[in-house]
Amino acid sequence: MPTLKTSRQQAAGVLAARIESGSELAGQAELAERTGGYRDWLSLFATWRDKTISELEGLYVERDIGQQFGWTTVTSERSSPLYTFPYKKTALDYGIDNLKTLADRLELAVTEVPDPTAIDTLHPEILAKCRKLYESGDFAEAVEKGFKVVRDRLRTLTTFETGSDAFGRGGLHIKGAAAPHVDDDFQNGVKFLTMAIDRFRNEKAHTADGNINDPTRGYEYLRLGSLAMHLLD
Repeated sequence: MPTLKTSRQQAAGVLAARIESGSELAGQAELAERTGGYRDWLSLFATWRDKTISELEGLYVERDIGQQFGWTTVTSERSSPLYTFPYKKTALDYGIDNLKTLADRLELAVTEVPDPTAIDTLHPEILAKCRKLYESGDFAEAVEKGFKVVRDRLRTLTTFETGSDAFGRGGLHIKGAAAPHVDDDFQNGVKFLTMAIDRFRNEKAHTADGNINDPTRGYEYLRLGSLAMHLLD
């Protein structure tokens, strides 16, 4: 099973680009035949082949994937570009098929890059307090606990536990705006995020299951609290 050095999405983009480039090169073969531009086409083929090998070596941990592509697309030189051309053209077709196979098998590949949507990427305090509850299926309790973590952080920072009080009476100011002229927008964004969390907590505290009966919705609420915690850091 191959191992990716990058995400599947990035790998899919790279493979698609190399397939598209190879298909364009296949289309240029007709022009080479019509005009006698065999030497020029062979040069383009060599460039495409070398770059593809390099890209594959950058995508996969296993070097044999790039090497296999190299073996698939290698041919011996004939007496002239005219006689070499048909063999290279066939090798191009084999190479494109090889890339399409790799693209089709991406879902079977292992990735070394952490999934940015995985629960392990939640803010450490949210993760520590909520993971066991979430993984045991207690989604509502996990979410409520996550919201309490945010309130505890606000209380530590300002002695107030709600977003409105923390930014109002507590005078909380968060660093991290993209630029000075949009700092007010950033402060209001964080303030309203914490206020939304406070409202969600109140809403869910008045029902037995918090209207959270599936892991996706529970994760989304946890991610909301995680974002607030990262901003408050």
